[in-house]
Amino acid sequence: MDENKKITEGVLLYDPLFEHKPDTVIHDDPKKGFWGKAIVKKMLFIIVLASFVGVSVYLSFHSVSKEKYTYEEAGSGYMLSEFVAGKNDFVLNIDYVYGKDDRPDASKTVNSVREYALCCNEYTEYIFIGKDVENIENTSFYYCTALRAVIVDKENPCYESVEGVLYKKENGKLTEIVLYPTKNSEYRTALSLGAKEPENAAEAMAFRENIESLENAADEYIEAYKKDKASAQTLLKDDEVRAFVEVGLKYEIAEGVGKVGEMSFAECENIRRISIPESVTDIGSMAFFKCKNLEEIYIPDKVESIGSDGFSYCENADYIFIPSSVKNIGHHAFFGCNAAKEVYMECSEDNMPQVGEDWLPQYRKGVLRDAETVNDSRRRES
Repeated sequence: MDENKKITEGVLLYDPLFEHKPDTVIHDDPKKGFWGKAIVKKMLFIIVLASFVGVSVYLSFHSVSKEKYTYEEAGSGYMLSEFVAGKNDFVLNIDYVYGKDDRPDASKTVNSVREYALCCNEYTEYIFIGKDVENIENTSFYYCTALRAVIVDKENPCYESVEGVLYKKENGKLTEIVLYPTKNSEYRTALSLGAKEPENAAEAMAFRENIESLENAADEYIEAYKKDKASAQTLLKDDEVRAFVEVGLKYEIAEGVGKVGEMSFAECENIRRISIPESVTDIGSMAFFKCKNLEEIYIPDKVESIGSDGFSYCENADYIFIPSSVKNIGHHAFFGCNAAKEVYMECSEDNMPQVGEDWLPQYRKGVLRDAETVNDSRRRES
């Protein structure tokens, strides 16, 4: 063995930082006058430190003592303006005003939900909407990472849930998809395997227990698929995995819907294929933002408008088709869809839609550049 290696083995190597003990004494600095005096510097240090500790304590106390439910009066009822979930709050009822003891006051009905009221909630899995709720902002439940289903009371005239997916309705007809919950793929798969849709918190708990094995099987398939698509196919012999692939990874928006709402599918990473019906004319801002595993983007013939960031960062979509019906495309609508080197447009070069800044995918080929637009009717065969 090398002699130098013997000596250094198991020994802390020399560091010049620790050659001399650091000087921790605060000295006077005559050049700075009054502010250079040691006693003044010590007092300033103590004041700053005390202020920092005080602010930290205040913020910590404020965070810990924050109310779980926050409501505001709204017309003849109340608005849920914020819900701060804890680890045990896997169900949220939006029907009446709830107190600190989680008991509802049936004399106070909730009729609306503020934008971002549950933003980035990581615990709530099921939301039950009461019959009196008439306004839910499209961003109310944005990025609720554990959310499986939103279930609406059948007597509600303004909203309806279809297998846990939230829709607006008018005169009994669905008009807009409001929210596809982040974890809805597993939920719909469980329903396809015969599970009964829960109608209350107790049934949601039972449903939660039944879905655990399905979720494990789905996670195993997704991880295997990322590494090797061919070998992942061997997992399809499992009934749960096969159902997840055939049902959970695809979604067909309900027929008759006219709008895909703002942020309705945002950050739903499991979805691979989404079927948009011919009835849709408007795709809202960030509607499919960061649907990272979406395989293709096919816009149907009657769509007239695609909002800003409508499909941005759908990074695995290698095919994009835009029909001649589209008249407006918002800024960054397809930005980050870097698997697509071409965007097929049915319109002619003389009849291009109005487009916003950086609407095309960008990719690197020596230098950063936009994908090409191909003005023809080249539609991918299904």
